[in-house]
Amino acid sequence: METKTNWLALVVAALVGIAMGFLWYGMLFSNQWMAGNGITMAGEKMMKNGAELPMSALPMIVNAVSMLVYAYLMNWLVNKTSSFDLKSGATLGAVIGVIHLFGIYTGNRFAGNPVSLSMVDGFYTFLLFTVMGAIIGAWRTK
Repeated sequence: METKTNWLALVVAALVGIAMGFLWYGMLFSNQWMAGNGITMAGEKMMKNGAELPMSALPMIVNAVSMLVYAYLMNWLVNKTSSFDLKSGATLGAVIGVIHLFGIYTGNRFAGNPVSLSMVDGFYTFLLFTVMGAIIGAWRTK
């Protein structure tokens, strides 16, 4: 079976994922995420373990590429499971998100990180894949 790809839907899903991350980590849960990672602010500088965290564009670039890869793989899964509407696409994404949530939780528990960090990161991932699945499932090429 040939995999149909709506490239515009993939780009939109990736951009929505980036915007969600900005809102999630930058506005809604920034304090919880920073506390969970041991990051503090000293004026305008971000500090971790007493050392300044350098600001770099690299994480943003890697995030953008990752979002495109996630969207492409979600498109593949949507096609393989025939999840060709909003509800079934969202359900598929939610399943993938729950799998990631448990992986994040497990990794954070082994690392001794607080449960709150697992909840911030895990539920973002759950929401991300649910929304990506909904967009890609609903926005089909003719």
